[in-house]
Amino acid sequence: MKPAAFEFHRPRDVDEALALLVRHGEAARLIAGGQSLVPMMNFRLATPNILIDLNGIDGLAFIRRDGDLVRIGAATRQQDVLESALVRTHAPLVAASIRHVGHYVTRCRGTIGGSLANADPASELVLAAITLGASLTLRGAAGTRSVAAQDFFLDTMTTALAPTEIVTDVAFPAAPEGTRVAFREHVRRHGDFAIASAAVQISPGDGRLRAGLGAVTPVPVACRRIEDAFDGDGLRADLDALVAAEIAAVEILADIRAGAGHRRRLAAVCLADCIGELLA
Repeated sequence: MKPAAFEFHRPRDVDEALALLVRHGEAARLIAGGQSLVPMMNFRLATPNILIDLNGIDGLAFIRRDGDLVRIGAATRQQDVLESALVRTHAPLVAASIRHVGHYVTRCRGTIGGSLANADPASELVLAAITLGASLTLRGAAGTRSVAAQDFFLDTMTTALAPTEIVTDVAFPAAPEGTRVAFREHVRRHGDFAIASAAVQISPGDGRLRAGLGAVTPVPVACRRIEDAFDGDGLRADLDALVAAEIAAVEILADIRAGAGHRRRLAAVCLADCIGELLA
């Protein structure tokens, strides 16, 4: 299929892009990698009248250490993040999660900001952002604001991003030395949308365990019970009981790919496998 007719703009800077958003309102959509939007347009699931291409804007693609944060520009290609030595060293869970995103070809076009703004429940990057407590920088005509990931993702493909705002970067807490991570997901075939996923990070430097579940709820969730039960050396409660309590506390999605019961079992396996690997 082909997309409906649209008007195309390629702004030279963020201010010009924001002016276009203000002028055209909800009729406009931003595009950078296009790995989610273009298929939706081809199937007429999305029919924007105005398409604003961010690829001509300098300064939206970068990876850098910023104090105790790893900051990644919204237009940074997913494959560049995967290949970054800085990310592998200081944000290893991001690298572990992005390895499961699509395929090499789609990662070479898909962007970090696009994945986060799309807010798909199955997104590996959304799961990493929630698990690690990342924050997103949003820029609009009224100025710039920082929003915690847990406040940014509101529902399935719904975020706190205003129609006249642009995601400019995402900041992940830098992992302490000696951090170990694990990521698991169940998919029907390689590169497909996850049916259930889990991400876990253990940092001896701060004695903290971070864990999250993805693809099973409208928004990925941090596993607070398991995080609170970690004492720096191990869990103060039975792992299976903690996993069961985490999954029982959320309403599990059911769709054409998996029923709630099947998804619940897969989520338990993913989470228990991640934690078991790191505590072995």
